[in-house]
Amino acid sequence: MDIDPPKRWHTLKLKFLWSLPKEPRKKIRVFLRLGDEYQRSGEEALARYCYSLSKELAEEEGAVHLLKKINQRVQ
Repeated sequence: MDIDPPKRWHTLKLKFLWSLPKEPRKKIRVFLRLGDEYQRSGEEALARYCYSLSKELAEEEGAVHLLKKINQRVQ
């Protein structure tokens, strides 16, 4: 298996958060916050996944200021 069970749980949780009906800008902030938490705990792959989800939402919404924040965290 390429993902061990705890990480799989986190990705399922993220997919669930993606499908919740919520304002896109709030979702972006939630994914950014989760990405920061995962990065602090050493889960680089999950952090990048959160940042990619938030970037995808920000591009769809045209939220330029949030895209700048995401790009700063990714670099």
